[in-house]
Amino acid sequence: MSRVSLIIVGSQVSIAASLMALSRHENIQVIACVNDVADIFTKLTDTEPTIVLIDFSVVSEAHYAMLAELRRSHPKTKVIFLCDGADQSKLIDAFRHGASGYLETKDREAFLAKAIQAVSSGEAWVPRHFVTKIVERLTRA
Repeated sequence: MSRVSLIIVGSQVSIAASLMALSRHENIQVIACVNDVADIFTKLTDTEPTIVLIDFSVVSEAHYAMLAELRRSHPKTKVIFLCDGADQSKLIDAFRHGASGYLETKDREAFLAKAIQAVSSGEAWVPRHFVTKIVERLTRA
């Protein structure tokens, strides 16, 4: 298993919970924690993280352009959103703008490290019920 570098974006509570969930995973290195999506770019000048984990509660539609820019300027860096009860259409928009994964906050302890490893290996990570929503949306289109 290769080493994964990570930037965490979110509130202090969300950052602390994510750090706790990852504390026993030696192959995941948290290189920075920031409170605002815009602050990601200041950290990218120093390093090229494998994953940016973003608490969806700090994301607004105005941040989608930044996510698209992150995807364009740092194509090897993948984005995972951590959220609870987010509007499904907003999550789909987030994927359109560069997200590679989404994990529900309630599943952080059990699946965060797995989600990070999967996304860093080129896979998408989404809860099964979200896959169903995507398929339903595609079949209606």
